[in-house]
Amino acid sequence: MQQSKVSVRGQTVIPHEIREKLGIKPNSRLAWSTRDGVILVVPLPDDPVRASLGFLKGSGYTFDDFMRERQEEREQERQRDEKALQQVAEAKARYKGKLA
Repeated sequence: MQQSKVSVRGQTVIPHEIREKLGIKPNSRLAWSTRDGVILVVPLPDDPVRASLGFLKGSGYTFDDFMRERQEEREQERQRDEKALQQVAEAKARYKGKLA
């Protein structure tokens, strides 16, 4: 296990082996968090979009699955919009009836 000290200003040095293994270079960004008393440090990619390419590869979730889900969502949205327009039309009709 590698060790480092924390300076008076709260700074520490990431050991050379770890920097090399994780590709951490000057100006690399790190995400810090804690969980159950443990500090978690995760190097952030320079290009998060490129780093996420292939993220779902091998998961069984395909582009066709994505498109099918999106089509279902669009249909649900369309039905909600139609229902809302129907309710508005009915409310207008009731309101006109009260004015007459």
